[in-house]
Amino acid sequence: MRSNIGARGRRLATATIMALAAGCVTGAASAGELVDVTIDFAKILKIARPADTIIVGNPGIADAAISDEQTLVLTGKAAGTTNLIVLDEQGAEVMNSVVRVSSDIRQLTTVFYGTDRQTFSCAPTCEQVIAVGDNADVFTNATTQIQVRKQFSTGQ
Repeated sequence: MRSNIGARGRRLATATIMALAAGCVTGAASAGELVDVTIDFAKILKIARPADTIIVGNPGIADAAISDEQTLVLTGKAAGTTNLIVLDEQGAEVMNSVVRVSSDIRQLTTVFYGTDRQTFSCAPTCEQVIAVGDNADVFTNATTQIQVRKQFSTGQ
């Protein structure tokens, strides 16, 4: 038996089936959610059940920590996309999300010198920052200075 439900009906049926399938696959509270974070900024995430374990696919892109049982702090470290999986005490999945980290383009200025580039944060005055793709010497110099400043501030 053939039914002619039209294009709109097929889209609605497809969307309904996909939504039901997504809910059944993981049983996670926030399965498949896209979380946007800005480099060097933190974001608070509330989860449905208490967390015991956090897994970040690429910790070079983002970092996550448990603030309290149902609150996570997600920090953007470098531009890119990774995933975040949160497990409860029994190892069941509480959350499985894609994390997209991007730069705050309103505050960054990129200066090109031929094929080399250097990135500055210009809010309110311009200061050098490190960004993947910057000139290797500039990147290394800035990274070293950041590490020395961090050691100084922690008394090491």
